[in-house]
Amino acid sequence: MIDSPGGQGESLFMNVTLPPLLEDFLRRKVADGQFQSVDEAVCEGVRLLERREQWQAEVREKIDVGWAQAKAGQLRTPEEVSQNLAARKRAWKLGQRG
Repeated sequence: MIDSPGGQGESLFMNVTLPPLLEDFLRRKVADGQFQSVDEAVCEGVRLLERREQWQAEVREKIDVGWAQAKAGQLRTPEEVSQNLAARKRAWKLGQRG
């Protein structure tokens, strides 16, 4: 069961039925010591799904901004793109050293 906060100080429990392959996978993760319980593993999976959705929303917003800039004629030359990527690569490499 998964404990999820309910309204007015209550806790709600949700029963989740998984296909046998996923159930076995989760039990192996618990047996390997990666999680304390199947509930903990499922909660981590839900948190990852939530993060993925947030990331997708951010990416969609960036695409929309870029598309609007392109439609408005605010485009970069190939040289500007190359310079920007090279600068980002240098910054990334410096971050990897420290």
